[in-house]
Amino acid sequence: MNNEYQVLNSEYPIAKGGMVVKAVHCPAHSSVIRYSLFTIRYLALFIHCSFFIVHFAKAQPGVWHSHPSFLSTQTVAAVQNKIYCASENGFFYYDPTANEATRLSHDDGFSESGISQLFYLSDQKRLLIGYRSGTIDLLSVTDSGEPGNITTITLIRDATQIQGSKRINHLTRTGNDAYLACDFGIVVLDVARGEVRDTYRNLGPNGTPVTVFSTALANDSIYASTSRGLLAARFAPTVNLAFFGNWKTVSLPPGTSVQSVVGVANRLYAAIPGQGVAERQGGRWAVVKSLPTITGLLATATEWIATALDQLQRASGVLLQNAVLGEPKEITEAVGSFWVADSLSGLLRITGTVVQAVSPDGPASDVFQRLAVGQSGQVLALPGGFTDDLKPLRRRRGFDQFRNGRWQNFLASSLPTDFVTAAYNPTDQRTYLGSFGGGLWSFDNQNLPEVVNRTVATISSLAVDPNGEIWLATPSLALGQATVQVRRKTGPFQSFAPSRGDIHQLIIDDSGFLWMRLSAYNGGGMQVFDPKTNRTRLLYNQSGEGDLPDRNVRSLVKDRDGLIWVGTDNGMAVFDNPSAVFTGSVNAYRPVFDRRRLLSGESVTALVVDGGNRKWIGTMNGLYLFNEDGTVLINTFTADNSPLPSSQITDIAIEPTTGEVFIATPNGLVSYGGTASEPAPVFAGITVFPNPVRPDFGGLVSIRGLVENTVVKIMDAGGQLVFETRSQGGTATWNLRDYRGRAAETGVYFVFAVAPDGREGVAGKLAVVR
Repeated sequence: MNNEYQVLNSEYPIAKGGMVVKAVHCPAHSSVIRYSLFTIRYLALFIHCSFFIVHFAKAQPGVWHSHPSFLSTQTVAAVQNKIYCASENGFFYYDPTANEATRLSHDDGFSESGISQLFYLSDQKRLLIGYRSGTIDLLSVTDSGEPGNITTITLIRDATQIQGSKRINHLTRTGNDAYLACDFGIVVLDVARGEVRDTYRNLGPNGTPVTVFSTALANDSIYASTSRGLLAARFAPTVNLAFFGNWKTVSLPPGTSVQSVVGVANRLYAAIPGQGVAERQGGRWAVVKSLPTITGLLATATEWIATALDQLQRASGVLLQNAVLGEPKEITEAVGSFWVADSLSGLLRITGTVVQAVSPDGPASDVFQRLAVGQSGQVLALPGGFTDDLKPLRRRRGFDQFRNGRWQNFLASSLPTDFVTAAYNPTDQRTYLGSFGGGLWSFDNQNLPEVVNRTVATISSLAVDPNGEIWLATPSLALGQATVQVRRKTGPFQSFAPSRGDIHQLIIDDSGFLWMRLSAYNGGGMQVFDPKTNRTRLLYNQSGEGDLPDRNVRSLVKDRDGLIWVGTDNGMAVFDNPSAVFTGSVNAYRPVFDRRRLLSGESVTALVVDGGNRKWIGTMNGLYLFNEDGTVLINTFTADNSPLPSSQITDIAIEPTTGEVFIATPNGLVSYGGTASEPAPVFAGITVFPNPVRPDFGGLVSIRGLVENTVVKIMDAGGQLVFETRSQGGTATWNLRDYRGRAAETGVYFVFAVAPDGREGVAGKLAVVR
């Protein structure tokens, strides 16, 4: 049919409360973009179908999320009727009345992550927040303790004359003066003016530098717990505390840690191992509480609290005895409860004999060697690790799982340490995990993992082949060892002995060949193994034998076209014909970007391919997103231009359904809303979000659940084509601007999705409110 039609902005009521769209002839000279009845047919399809699920997804394209551990809590402060608490990289407050925890971050206006000290200035209704960098935030709060305006002081952080760490460790206040114990000395802060009044450095014997862990005021003296012991000076206006000669060393009982010294109500106490709590009286230490099992000493505003194995004790007796106690760092009393910042168990609320863990959900730690993808919607964070010469790091046991927007911690004592690899097997719908010393495990993504094989103890890498069989790298530096295993679908294991056994990573190509990166400690390079014929091909940086840009291979991935991408200490290489790896001369090619070999000179530490076959490349200096062949740079992220906590990338994983990109760094875990996801086999359950688009939204609208190479058209209610794009895998995005760069106006927009063959199509609508 040659007639062309324009969709009018007209609605007519129909029996079930829906709408119909009227089509009229559009003159040939009209300036609007016209559609044939083919388009109108898909618009009508929208009226009757419910393919589109309208919701606001958490993984918004272009939006960052931090994923700190809230179990490693370090400091706590009672603020009005709220409890503020900070972990190594996280920050939150807890409302005891509502029993709710609220996360806080840089997005809320705070200077950075890495809080080391909290102190509430109750007379000013301001919370002093000290950071590891030396930065200070002064947070104003409401009468109910809600956060308000923030004033930032950067004088310590920016002081060029102070070298090394500027971490703020502790705070003692008298009047308007706050004495900040720092890694380089003591800073006196006027909290009323928000100004640094004085700095005391080099307080050790003969003016040597010292780290100051804490300070205390007692017995007309100021005490400093330092890396050179307990120091004291007379606390009087006539004494120059900046002069090291005025500070004297105070002896401690044998075995007493300087970090167990606390000040309470103008008195000084210390924990003496094997004895108990001692008070400084008349120039000597006197035991005032016998507690032979004492491990440390904390203090509230009014009393000392002694720590022992699984218990807290106060002067009047046992405060708490519970195995949930790990390593208490600070304690405060408020709202009828004691609140403990515990570096292993998070924020604990103690009310009588009842203990409640109240930290928000998050991973159990901040450092992960590997990330992996489980069932759809699940990302596994694996804390274990091993060295280049194949020695276990013996990190914490268990692992963490991100699922449906929440973290779940698997920390049971039955689990081994050093989980370093995981792979999902769609055949039996179980996720398999390998421990570097604890064997092979599996779980159904809900219950505790179960051991599969502990005889095959040391596993560095797992891969699942199309038949549902599990391949294991079980590395060894010794020659002639069986260092590749396969678990058949029926259960038994079979062993193989390729030429080299120092295997760090294993992937499977489309021919069933095993590609392995080898230990740089043992000479580096790669090997390819054919388990059907027991052939091995070693690949190095020599021409004809791989021609890698460097022998040290740090990452491997197979892309959606079956090509093998290799990350080395000198950039990228690609094997574009993996099936021919055993025949004759083999050379990788090096993609060229900006007239240079791709990332030449960079150490490529992580590689992953998204649903659009684009390459996410992690290096020691940042994260890159390139197009499918590595010739076009789409994005670059570093710690300077993004919320990445470090430019050093440890690993990357992409949740396939949403395209959310998870990035592990030495300073913590974050995720980024990617613009590509795994394509769907057919149109079903397509999502458009956010919907409606509200006035304060400035991001990308996503259309997900598409088949590969879907053409997506956005049309306004008047029938004009506003935007057209092609999906990246299963996702297409719209920046809410038309072809001329003009922002979308308030109204209803129609979304058409047409499969590459043109025979399938679905439609939806999107409301925009400006």
